[in-house]
Amino acid sequence: MHNRLRAGLAGFIALLLVSCGAPSTADFVTDAAMSNLYEIEAGKLASEKGQSEAVKAFGRQMVEAHSKASEELKTVVEAENLKVELPAKLGKRQRGMIDTLNKVKPAAFDKVYAKQQQKVHKRAAELFDDYAEAGDNPALKHFAANMLPMIKQHREQAETLLK
Repeated sequence: MHNRLRAGLAGFIALLLVSCGAPSTADFVTDAAMSNLYEIEAGKLASEKGQSEAVKAFGRQMVEAHSKASEELKTVVEAENLKVELPAKLGKRQRGMIDTLNKVKPAAFDKVYAKQQQKVHKRAAELFDDYAEAGDNPALKHFAANMLPMIKQHREQAETLLK
């Protein structure tokens, strides 16, 4: 009786760990691509509307780094013959953040942009970390693991933008 209970409990815990672990391959690809699209568009805005040179430079860096990451993701998706369509336009949440950047007064732009960058890079680090640890596609796991240091570096840079 105790063995059955233990086995059932172990199975339940394993199920919880799987359900709380990595996103599906399709969700990871979609979320990663959407993150890159947002970073590119927001970076372009920052390089144009930023009030400080630090924000402008960070925006240019985001455009370059996330354009490259977007291409790398596309290459992996194609090489692995994954049946996932990469998004071509921003989702509702990302569009809302871009709209906010477009509407904010120039004096507040840097602060709003920096806060968004901190938030999105924190989310991206969690997404990439989860997939690198427990994703089900080895090539995407490798991609996620390779991108993590860059994402974490960007998060740290975003945290210092207003200092």
